[in-house]
Formats: sequence, structure tokens, C-alpha cells
Amino acid sequence: MLRALWFCTVLACSACTPTSEDGAATGVNHSNDPRLPREVAPHKLPPLNADFDRQTTAIAEFLSASSMPQRTAQQIALNLPFEVKANAGVPYRGRFLLFHGLNDSPYVWRDLAVELAARGFDARAVLFEGHGSTPKAMLDVSHRDWLASARAHFDLWRDADIPLYLGGFSMGAVVASLLALEEPDIAGLLMISPAFHSRLNHYLRWSGLYKHYKPWVFGGMILEDNPIKYNSIPINSGWQFYRLTSLLKNRWRRRVIDLPTLMVATAFDSVVDTRYTRKVFRKRFTHPRRHFITYSTSPLPESSPFESFRDIADTSARIINQSHLGIMYRPDNPLFGRAGKVLVCNGNEYPIFIACMRATNHWFGAQHTPSPDGTPVARTTYNPGFSRLLVDIEDVFDLRNPPADRLQTR
Repeated sequence: MLRALWFCTVLACSACTPTSEDGAATGVNHSNDPRLPREVAPHKLPPLNADFDRQTTAIAEFLSASSMPQRTAQQIALNLPFEVKANAGVPYRGRFLLFHGLNDSPYVWRDLAVELAARGFDARAVLFEGHGSTPKAMLDVSHRDWLASARAHFDLWRDADIPLYLGGFSMGAVVASLLALEEPDIAGLLMISPAFHSRLNHYLRWSGLYKHYKPWVFGGMILEDNPIKYNSIPINSGWQFYRLTSLLKNRWRRRVIDLPTLMVATAFDSVVDTRYTRKVFRKRFTHPRRHFITYSTSPLPESSPFESFRDIADTSARIINQSHLGIMYRPDNPLFGRAGKVLVCNGNEYPIFIACMRATNHWFGAQHTPSPDGTPVARTTYNPGFSRLLVDIEDVFDLRNPPADRLQTR
């Protein structure tokens, strides 16, 4: 049981179970379980199509047929790939291709995609194989599927006359880094909570064997009520994540990435080893316009020209510190903002979880954050410093200066 909880922590790109207005629990233990409540379509996304709208329509049909039965049509729509066109009336600057994290969906990029569009970028968030439908789809997925999909999306959207940037959240940042080592014409990188190394790799390295004896870390679809990500976690998810990060570490060797890069992380991340990420940033990223931001708590470490530290603790909002996912969302996000519909309770132990569910006036912090007064701590699911993060994006990607003339005739 303890080992399962450790695995659940490392895969906590969707770790603990949230609550929302919709959703109900269901019990499914394996992809071939004859007790399934209904027939489920094969877990393979439709082939890529150069027409992104047609591709999204095909994925919508696929998710409608294959998603968990408790997901509503509105919730299914939240998991779809999406594209936000650059705002009219602002200088056009290029394209941002956005990759989500493990067990997530493209929705994690919704707020930042809108802001990128407001600054002159077309922003496109894609869906990786095995995601967005049912956790059972992750039982047999491979990290090679995710890489192949990222490369295909990149090739379909690249244009010699238009700068193409990559954005990666958590595992998506690993995928973005691998592409950046392969492709010479990437214009820049935006990485949020980059998951280059897990705190629990000493467990994950054995998950390729363990998954044959126990397919699930947590549940088999227990309390699947988060509308945009999975709560249940197959052990294969951890194994494929481990293989993906191992591939990146092997590819680094003596190579560096000389691109404008903004990395943002939290010192309290329960998923990512942030100290390792900072070492990678210092050693492997070399462009003069690079910056690493760490959300920490006071007293803050001293900043440097390429690194800075932020404190978002706010007793009036009952925020203790920042979480892995909370960096992504603006305070008025309808699902995860300060008045959002989704509550993510910290703690895997059933009594702690139930106490959090029943509590009011929660504290908010990363997973495993202790309560200052015994009141349950739920996950911080938004970023009080979101506006300042947008300024950082403008600085790193030089958005205050006019874009190249050739972009004006896109």
C-alpha cells in the first residue's frame, strides 16, 4: 500500500482526487474487464490531419465514443485540442505549439494560450495518445506515441517564414526539449513545471516490471470526477514517463539548447525535483534571453541575472505556497481559479481526504504542505502571480520590440 502511494505521488500530474459539480465514481479494473458498464471504443486517436479543424472534429467524435461514461459532453469538450488565433490589431509574431503533461489534457494551456494570442501568436494545444478519454487508455500507451505525435504536429505546422515556438507543461516540457535537440529552427521554449527528473525515480525505474503484476497505482477509475485529467493512474504511465526522461538525459550528452527559454517551477513540487531542473537550466540552456523562475517562500534566495524567486503566500487568500499545476491558471479560471468549481484535496489517506472534502475555509498549498492550524490543506490550483508571469513571457521572448518585417505579411 505504501509503495502504491509513493507511485501515486510521483505521477501526481493529476495526483489527488478533486471534486466538481459533475461526475460520479465508477469501478473499472482493466481494459479487458468484462464488467465494463458499456462498450468502449479502441483507445487510439484518429490519424493526424493537416486540417486542424477536421482533426479536432474527428477527435471529438472519438472522445464521445471512448470517454468515461460519467463525463458529460461539456467535459469531453474541455479535453479537446484547440487553437487560438493571434489577435487582430497586434503585431503578428509566430506560432506556439503547446504540449500538456502526463494524465492531463490540452485544457492546461487554455489561459496561457489566450494570453499568447493577445501578444501576436497563433497558439495550438494538442492531445497526446492515451489522454483525454479514460485512464484505461494509458495501460498500453508508449512514450514513443507521444514523441511521434509531437513531431508530426510540428511538421504539419512548421512554415519557413513563420517562427515556431514550443510550450511544455510538466512531461510536455520533456517532449519539447527533445524536439529542441532535434530541430534547428525552433524559435523559443516556454516550460512550466518541467518534469526532467522525478523525486521518486528510484521507484519508477522498476515500474516496467511492476506493471505486469499490478496494472494500477491508484484506483482503476476510482472517483474520476476531474473534468480535464485523470485521477486513476496506471503504472504504465509512470514507466513511460521514466523512459521519456531517460531518453532526454541520454540525448543531452554534451549538447545545449541555445534558444530563448522561460522556465517556471515551484520549490514545493511534489512531482518534480526542482533542484535537478535548476541544474539542467544552468548547464544545458545558454541563450542570453533565458530565465528560470521559482515560486518559493520568504526569505527568498538571492536572484541572479538569469534566475529569480517569487513568493505568492497570502494569508488573506489562505495560500501557503504554489503547486505543480497551479502555475498554469489565472485567478479567474472558471474551473481552477479562486472561485473555481474544482477542489483538489491533498492527502492520499482516506480519512484525511474525506476531512478535506467536508471542510470549509481550506488552506491552499502544494501536496504534502502541512496545515498551520489543523484546517485541511487543498491544492493551490491557480497562480496569484499570473500577471507578472505574462511580463516575464514578454521579456524573454522580446515582445516589446517590433517583430521581423517579414511577419507583417503573413
